[in-house]
Amino acid sequence: MDLDVEPLHYQLEFEPDLENSTFLGRAEILVLLSKPVSSITMDCADLEITSCKIVGSPNYTNAAPKTETKRKHRKSDASTKNTVPSTVKVDAKRERLIIRFPRGCTVSKSACIQLTFSGVLNDNLLGFYRSKYMVGKEVRYLATTQFEAADARRAFPCWDRPDVKATFGISIVVKDAKHNAVSNMRLVSKSDVGGKTRYKFDTSPVMSTYLVYMGVGEFEYTGGKTKNGTTIRIVTTRTSDTKNKQIIKHAMQYAKKLLVAYEEYFGIKYPLSKLDLIAIPDFAAGAMENWGAITFRENLLLYDPKSSSTRTKQLIAEVISHELAHQWFGNMATMKWWNDLWLNESFATFMATKLLDQMHPEWDLWGQFLTGAMNPAMNLDSLHSTHPIDVPVKSPAQIREIFDSISYDKGGCVLRMLEQYVGKGPFRRGLQMYLKKYQGSNASGSDLWRCIENVAEVSIMGMMDSWLKKPGFPVVRVWTDTKTTTSNQNTKTTKRKSMTVYLHQERYLHQSPARKDRTVWPIPLSIRTAGRPSKHMLDTRSLSIDVPWAPAVVVNPRRTGFYRVRYDDGLLRDLMVLAKKGQLEASDLWSIQNDLFAMCVSGQAHVREYLDILDDYASVTDYATLSDVGHNLSYLCRLSFGEKFAVEIVRSAIKFYKRVHDITGWVPIRGEDHTVSLLRGPAVTSLGLLGDPDVIEISTGLYSVLTTSEDEIPADLIDPVCTIVAWNSGRGSNKESDNSDLEIHTALVDLYTRAQTAEQSLRYLGAMCEFKSQKLLEETLNFAVSEHVRSQNMALPILRVAANPCGRDILWPWLHKNWTRVLGKAGHGNPLLGRIISGLSHLHDTDVIPEMRRFFAENPVPGTERTLQQTVERIEIGSAMRARLASEFGAKRSIERVVETGKR
Repeated sequence: MDLDVEPLHYQLEFEPDLENSTFLGRAEILVLLSKPVSSITMDCADLEITSCKIVGSPNYTNAAPKTETKRKHRKSDASTKNTVPSTVKVDAKRERLIIRFPRGCTVSKSACIQLTFSGVLNDNLLGFYRSKYMVGKEVRYLATTQFEAADARRAFPCWDRPDVKATFGISIVVKDAKHNAVSNMRLVSKSDVGGKTRYKFDTSPVMSTYLVYMGVGEFEYTGGKTKNGTTIRIVTTRTSDTKNKQIIKHAMQYAKKLLVAYEEYFGIKYPLSKLDLIAIPDFAAGAMENWGAITFRENLLLYDPKSSSTRTKQLIAEVISHELAHQWFGNMATMKWWNDLWLNESFATFMATKLLDQMHPEWDLWGQFLTGAMNPAMNLDSLHSTHPIDVPVKSPAQIREIFDSISYDKGGCVLRMLEQYVGKGPFRRGLQMYLKKYQGSNASGSDLWRCIENVAEVSIMGMMDSWLKKPGFPVVRVWTDTKTTTSNQNTKTTKRKSMTVYLHQERYLHQSPARKDRTVWPIPLSIRTAGRPSKHMLDTRSLSIDVPWAPAVVVNPRRTGFYRVRYDDGLLRDLMVLAKKGQLEASDLWSIQNDLFAMCVSGQAHVREYLDILDDYASVTDYATLSDVGHNLSYLCRLSFGEKFAVEIVRSAIKFYKRVHDITGWVPIRGEDHTVSLLRGPAVTSLGLLGDPDVIEISTGLYSVLTTSEDEIPADLIDPVCTIVAWNSGRGSNKESDNSDLEIHTALVDLYTRAQTAEQSLRYLGAMCEFKSQKLLEETLNFAVSEHVRSQNMALPILRVAANPCGRDILWPWLHKNWTRVLGKAGHGNPLLGRIISGLSHLHDTDVIPEMRRFFAENPVPGTERTLQQTVERIEIGSAMRARLASEFGAKRSIERVVETGKR
């Protein structure tokens, strides 16, 4: 790649043709040359170059030009120079455009590259692509862009890397009078050009190519202003549905509040004059932080108070908060290279929770952070095939692969750990210093640590380097020794207890390594015995600490550290006594059971040990803990489905979920806690799947109402009701004598077709995956790759069928047979393919692994190599755990039969 050429400004014009799914483009790129060059290499993919001119200073001597050094004084006089002869070659394999000058000719100082080109508005949900949607029975199209990580090159030739920033001036020529255009900056003019309309937008600040945005379609805009004067618009497709006016209010409310909150937290005003939040019908990611023009999936931006669930209400606020954080972390100060992707995503993950929690403390977002961020991060980081937060990447395919729970969630957890270590005040001032110093430029993780160190006056560079560059995380084993000392004073004998806490760290893995992993992390350790926690640094294998005696020891209180804790049996019993008395904080209750379950997964503890402690959680009402326990029990039920030894596990799960259902009830109560609303659906769903007759009967009645009027059913119950009815329909066989399941499947397809919102359609599509009939599950999979399902939603049915115990046997044969259809619907480079491969981890049958490896070796999907390794490893972990469950619970059932026989 040519690093001697620095782009200063891109002047771009695009003319999309939505009917023919093509576009024309024109570019004038002003560049500065650090030395005379005989060729210029740019990133370019899927484009046909129709003309190329270089206006600059042709130089046929060997004299080296003087290099200008100050960017703000760099002005090109290329427009007054001569046109330089050039030839163009496109290297499709390497995604390169090479512009060569005649032999002996070089260009120095500055130049203007003038290009015309054409491309296809693809259906792959990346680059410059076309999205299809319906208004009534009419098909409509819009053109939109998704350039992260390295797909701007599919729309215009450029230097498509985050550390090569420039300003952008964008114009879009619109053919149809019904269409309008949107881009990063405010519109400065509209003009007629031969019956078409040219939309010209203001020049952007310096930014990276992956943040450029263009959109053309029948857009509607609903505007407002923050108290600081920034214009915010919610942009939707123009439809006949008048409810659009209603469903943007929720997003507008949070966008206004959060933008001001970020300005105040970072101490830097949002630098653009406007901010658009744009709902896109077809979108592979959840949302994308294009500067000034953030794009969203429709169901992650549009909230209908009548039909949207409580989960959707919260999720929209979280996604908006995440993307607004990027306007500072990522857009304003940008990582130098993609190995520091976490600088963008980890901070957005952490800050999204932090700022939203200040608005809604009743949502218990830090508790939900444990379940929604720490848990998935630890589960992925417990694999041998994990990767460090800071991971080397070279190709675009490798870049796409690291948009995972390590870059987002583990990084966010490590930042939370750092904030607790240095203090909230110094942490915030360090962030402010970093943003002000690197505003408009690029930085690395070490640049950020230096800023925080300067403010906090504590060394963190080595600690953070270790957490970012080492894969995995530790488990800290804890045991204690109590001592009693006797003292005599004034003839009075006094006995005092003291305690030594012993700590030993080692790497936690779901599968034991072939040899012992000797990694040691610098752990900012917190221990609570009596009173406030004491802080320590565990940067060696083992450590002992003398503390005042207390009834129990809590290590990592409030779960701010990214490590697991394994208490010895005595300490665990002591903690359960406190749990039973309601004397442990909610986050500590979450941690104890979560860590113990992880030990069960790795074979270091028995599942019955986990089930036994749940009796001590009988009075717990905390959302995060109940949600996590429920998730763990559901995993055990799915893993042991159809096995004779599952009886005890199912019994424990039913007992637990009935208690949760007692808390939530069926009908929402006005003013009830937000987290109670979140628990209702999972509790009902789980009881229905586990065969609770009362829940099944009530769900069947509600389903009958639903098929005539969706508005009569609380939104939080629609998904559970449909799921339960699908699962319990028919007899679970493929016999034609019972057609009740077929009738329900047909009804769900009809409900899907008639759905008014994206959220509604996803509910019914998900419920189609919950039948026991393999024949109907195959029907659902075929439906997923049909024209009726958007490519962005194709992965959902595949993942849900894979997770369905009755779908495990058919999923891989179906996917193997229909891979060409899946690939054709998703398109090259679509991140959904990685999610589909990851979903195969639900199969838990090691017999499929050799065939799976062979298949993807013959049909490679670039950017999913590590994902395939992780999938294989998870299948092995699930298979091993199922074998242990059979041994543990099967053995007990045999003993019980002997005892019962003896009694008789």
